[in-house]
Amino acid sequence: MSDEILIDSHKLIYHPGRVSEWLKGEHIYPIYAEIALSGSCNHRCIFCALDYLNYKPVFMDMGLLLGTLQDMADSGVKSVMYAGEGEPLLNRNAAEIVNVTKKIGMDVALTSNGVLFTEEVTRECLEAFSWIRFSLNAGTGKTYGIVHRTKEADFDRVLGNLQYMVKYKRDHAIATTIGVQLLMIPENFEEVVELGKILKNTGVDYYTVKPYSQHPMSINCVGKNFDYGNFLDMENTLKTLENEKFKVFYRSWAMKKKSMEKGYDRCWGLPFWAYIDAGAKVWACSAYLGDEAFLYGDLKENSFKEIWDGGKRKKVMEHVACMDVDRCREICRLDAINTYLQELKNPGMHVNFI
Repeated sequence: MSDEILIDSHKLIYHPGRVSEWLKGEHIYPIYAEIALSGSCNHRCIFCALDYLNYKPVFMDMGLLLGTLQDMADSGVKSVMYAGEGEPLLNRNAAEIVNVTKKIGMDVALTSNGVLFTEEVTRECLEAFSWIRFSLNAGTGKTYGIVHRTKEADFDRVLGNLQYMVKYKRDHAIATTIGVQLLMIPENFEEVVELGKILKNTGVDYYTVKPYSQHPMSINCVGKNFDYGNFLDMENTLKTLENEKFKVFYRSWAMKKKSMEKGYDRCWGLPFWAYIDAGAKVWACSAYLGDEAFLYGDLKENSFKEIWDGGKRKKVMEHVACMDVDRCREICRLDAINTYLQELKNPGMHVNFI
């Protein structure tokens, strides 16, 4: 697994056909979509990038979504990650939606705080996932309560859910990759290694540590001035925890990129992905939810294919083409993709000399 999940890289190299079509200027459909099942959340993490949306109790309509999923699959979308503005498992239909997504033929993933991923949910839909990642941002209940702004007991509850999930996976020979992510900030950096030890004993497949990245519209700024350069050596300590079954991904490259200039002059990657919020609106970029300049359309009014093929999306892409990428997040999730596509669009000299 050490190289397979490519956390700080990208996977467009495995889709040469779609990339070739894009490079020729042809109309393409996204490979991947992120879908929010809930606008609400049971936590109020002090680093939450989407705090400005106010955690509205909006939930994705299952009937509308199931038709949309089939439309997406028919259009060539290959994978869906359920995450979004809130906690996806607050949607009472989450497990059924996950199973249908897999049955339709798309790969499925989930990011969650893990509190609601109960034994029942594990039995109901674990097998449908390609991967699951819990956001667990402390090594003790006390710090967990502070960072997640919830009761300390949720820490043990999440660990219990992970333990059951790992056992169920092994007992039923399920291939789902189970991971945990910690976002390192001043409030939890002293517990990064401790959580790694706990997770190794729990039996999850991997543990990843990432830096804070300031969202351009977020109220929170808890890790904005945190100097990650002082903690690059922590990777060596965490790597000692690794064995054949447990891997650590300490995102030192992402930490270094916070102080680097972007390797591209525009956002090229948006045609390869889509974001659908809990209210069924389709957006160009999750960093600009609520900004109408990035809104493609509303699934309550048009189908996914109609929105993707429509004139409004074309206008959004024209807007993005003229946008200064320095206004975006320090570490954009499309950063590696944009760098790759920039090189394809602007090849250097002597490219035929392999």
